[in-house]
Amino acid sequence: MRDLVSQYTDGLIPVLDLELMVEELISRRAILREQIALAWDDLDDGERESVIAADRALLELAPEVAKYWREDDIAYLREREKIPESHWWWWLDRIADGDYPPEHLPEAAR
Repeated sequence: MRDLVSQYTDGLIPVLDLELMVEELISRRAILREQIALAWDDLDDGERESVIAADRALLELAPEVAKYWREDDIAYLREREKIPESHWWWWLDRIADGDYPPEHLPEAAR
């Protein structure tokens, strides 16, 4: 689990690594976050805290990330995999646009 959490959080916390802000790298965060969601119960408290901090950073970056989401295959992957809106990490473009259902945002975003 530690490797998965590290891959997700690397570049988001403790500070944003600007090299992460390229199409394929930032978009990969949605895939990694999906894997973390599936394994959430297996994370220890420290790993969960790291993920939550990275989630907060990703949400704060939504306007910037949205640019890459619109150019990358994220929308296609969402449709193909039928990603529900409750998995907010796939919907940063809509979060940035302000048309994402607030009830699906994590507490860190409210």
